[in-house]
Amino acid sequence: MTCEECRTALSAEIDGEGTGQGARAVRRHLSACAGCARWLDACWALEGLLDAAEGGR
Repeated sequence: MTCEECRTALSAEIDGEGTGQGARAVRRHLSACAGCARWLDACWALEGLLDAAEGGR
């Protein structure tokens, strides 16, 4: 799995559009790729900031 494929799958999951297919490959990629792991952490942090700015959803 490439970084682009991993981030596309993670983005879909974060947006509630993921299918769950390939979850094992994504987890395996995240465990080996510090860049994608940091990217995911940043996405969740941004999601939290947006929720706070909107007063929670």
